[in-house]
Formats: sequence, C-alpha cells, structure tokens
Amino acid sequence: MRFDQLAEITDGKLLTAERADSTFAGVSLDSRTIQSEQLFIAIRGRNNDGHQFVDRAMDSGAAGILAQAGCLTDTVRTKDIPVVEVSDSHAAMLQLAASYLSTIDARRIGITGSNGKTTTKEFTYRSLQAVTDNVYCSPGNYNNLYGIPLALFAMPTETDIAVLEMGISVPGEMTRLSSLVKPHLMIITNVGATHLEFLGSVQNVAREKLSAMSQAQPNASLVVNADDPILMAEANRVTSSLVTFGLKTDATFSPDRIEPDDNGMTVVTIEGHRFRLPLFGDYQIMNLLAAYAAVRKLGYSFDAVNTEEIELLSGKMRGERVEVNGITFVSDCYNANPESIKAGLESFDKMPGGKRRVIILGDMLELGEASRRHHTEVGQKLANYKFDLIAVVGPLSTDIVEGAGTAGVTKERLLHFDNAEACAAEMINILQPGDLVYLKGSRGIELETILSRFINQGGTA
Repeated sequence: MRFDQLAEITDGKLLTAERADSTFAGVSLDSRTIQSEQLFIAIRGRNNDGHQFVDRAMDSGAAGILAQAGCLTDTVRTKDIPVVEVSDSHAAMLQLAASYLSTIDARRIGITGSNGKTTTKEFTYRSLQAVTDNVYCSPGNYNNLYGIPLALFAMPTETDIAVLEMGISVPGEMTRLSSLVKPHLMIITNVGATHLEFLGSVQNVAREKLSAMSQAQPNASLVVNADDPILMAEANRVTSSLVTFGLKTDATFSPDRIEPDDNGMTVVTIEGHRFRLPLFGDYQIMNLLAAYAAVRKLGYSFDAVNTEEIELLSGKMRGERVEVNGITFVSDCYNANPESIKAGLESFDKMPGGKRRVIILGDMLELGEASRRHHTEVGQKLANYKFDLIAVVGPLSTDIVEGAGTAGVTKERLLHFDNAEACAAEMINILQPGDLVYLKGSRGIELETILSRFINQGGTA
C-alpha cells in the first residue's frame, strides 16, 4: 500500500508529502521483530508505549511509521521516512485491518468461548484443510483487539475460508471484535467463570460472547455447546436456528462411538468418520465436535477423506504430553478457570499409568470477588480424586489448601509454593522416573517453568 493511501484510510496526515508514493508490505507492532518493508504502528498500550521504540523500528528497516499525533520526537518527524500521524493509532490500525479485509472474498469463522478456543481453532483449520483449499488460520493466540488486526494483515488475498479465534475480557470487547471480523459462522465452545472481575457472572460471559452475532453477517450460523445449559439458555434468546454439538444432550452433532486405541489415543467416530485425538482430556472431544459441526454447516463432507489421517494438534501447554527422563508431564497450563480445572482433574483421574500421580495447580486469575470461593471449591474437590501428592502455586492457592484440608486431604500430601520457580526447585528433588504429573494453572502463574526446569536439567537431580 502507498503511504498516501494509508493516510486517507486512517484519516491521518502524511508528514512527508514527498514520500506519498512510497509503499509498505506488512504490518508490525514490535520493533524487535519488524522486517524490512513493513509498516511500524506505534500504539500506547497498558504496559508499553510503542512510540518509545520508533527509532529502533527505523534502524531495523521499517518502511514507515504510523503514530499518534503529538507522540513523536522532532528527530523522528524530520527523518527521511514516511510518517503518518493519526488521532488514535490503535483505532487507525483497526480501520486499516477492516480496509484490507474488505479486499478478500473469504468466509470467516469466529471462535470464542471460556475454554478450548485455540484447540477448536486448530481442529477446525486442520479439518477444513482436509476438504478444501485456501484455508487460513489466525496464528498463536492473536485473538483480541490488538491480535486480530495482525491476524487479518497476515491473511493471504487468495483465502477462501478464514478461521479466527476471538477472545474477550471486558464488556463491549466482543462487539468491537465482531464488527471488524463480521463472521459468517460463530462457534461458542462453552462459557464459565472467566473474567468475572470484569463481567460479573457466567450469564454475562455468555451474553458478551453471543454479542458477536449482532455484528455478524446476515443469516450467520451459530454453533454452540448443547451440554452447556447457561450458554444454551442465552443462545436461544439470540436465535432459534442453532447448530449444536454435545456428549450428554441431544444435539445436531454427537459421537457415534468413543474408544481408546493401543497407542493411548482416543478414537472418536462422528457420522461414521473416525478421528484420532492425541491430546489429553475428555474435553478435547467437545473441541473436535465443534470443529466438525462448523465444517459440516459450511457444506463440506468428509466422505472422500481418510479422517484418521487428519493431524489434530493444538498449541503448546494445551494438553500436550511431555516425557523427561521417565517422568510423564501433562502440560495443560496455558490457562485455567474453575470449569477447566474440574474437567482436567476428571480426565487426569481416568488417565492410566504412573507409579505416583502428582497434581500441580496454580492460581486462577481474574475471578473477582468470587475468587476465594472458587479456589476453596477446587480444594474441596481434590478429595474426590486419586493422587499421591498435590502442589499448589501462587498467593490465591492458599484457599485451595484450606478447602482441601476441610475435605480431608492430609497435610503430608499437600504442598504450597509462593511461585512457580520455588515449586520447580523443590520438584527437582521430589519427582522420580515413573511419575505422572499434571500441570494446570492460569497463564500468569507460569507453571511451564516447572517443566522447563526438568527439560533444561535433563530430569531429576
């Protein structure tokens, strides 16, 4: 795109008129990774101000700068590089993303939910690749008002179907995301006690997720979890034409059969098609059902596909199994809330093997006033499961300790650590070959530090 076009799209001012016909290819917010010919957009965030890194972006070969008026130094303003100033650089980025998206004739799938968004996104993407061409998937966890624009900028112009993860934490955020994506189909995996600090109740979480439909394409499809009663009640207020998936409730799409194979995988048969799930957790079946429902609703069939060959994988720390010197870790610590911890514990309880079974839980964040109650309830539930040792990590997890104690869990089987580093240092001396270890906690607790310590040191001391 030319810089005079950029100024017009964003209602900005091109400071270097003589560089109007200069062009850029690609967009970056990170001066450390920007590539030559990319536009650097300087954004004031909650923790960092991108305007402080404009000089570094230029030194790294940025094609030009999009910045907020009044935030650039005189030195930057006088350099021989295209600079566009706007009243709000984040709003301008959203305008630019919308403009680019309007040039691509692709059907867009939006995926949201309290748990399973990223895995469902990956399953949907890989399933669509098996039945059609030119499918795009948003990278990593680019799912908010900063990440989604970057995901759109990275979308090839020839894309026919785009699979986009959409995450929210505050009221009104989903409406803004949906007004940008304008999805043709929305998947809502489930709703639970997440971001209650900002959203207040699980009902409000459901309503916020469903607000995506207010900005979706006319006659957009809505795919929802039939086993989630709060979500179903709220979804029926939005539309009576729901596409549903479920295990326990009558749904549009349910498994014909679920069975383990000899390699530790779960084989799920849907409409006669067999899929192999290598990931930990019964909830992965729900993620597969959501993806399957979306593919079928878009009009595709798996009749000509060997579905057992579809590689159903997800991102790091989302149910992956890692073995280090004879210790098997189940790394499920990308995030956590009461529902995902309960589901994880139930799946771990059913998981065979392990001379000793060890559970390591971290704090659940952003639960607001309900935090103490939810942590206490998790502790109380621990008495229902088979384990040899449990370690809890973080300041909020003292309530897990209290709940576990009241439910009869003995102190000898219960450890508490202030942070993941302290837990990792102790686990090096505790864990032994043959142990089966489950890691689950909110991302901010960084439980992956424990697994990294074993990988870096080659196992136990």
